[in-house]
Amino acid sequence: MTRGQIDALQGVVGFIGVTVGVIPLVRWMIQGEHGAVFRWLFGNPTGLLGYLVPLVFLAVVVAAIAGLEMLKRRA
Repeated sequence: MTRGQIDALQGVVGFIGVTVGVIPLVRWMIQGEHGAVFRWLFGNPTGLLGYLVPLVFLAVVVAAIAGLEMLKRRA
């Protein structure tokens, strides 16, 4: 993979992280519900899981971006 392709993949992963992680977490904190895409992927977690599932997803996204950054250095 070239550096440009890795950058593009990082952008896609970041976009997915915002769409499926950040926005549902903020909606959960403000309105007490997640968005439709989040519910379609993860069901309807309630209580503490309403916070944990998006946070764990964001941690995975950050780890994936870090891994791609390490791969980009080797390319």
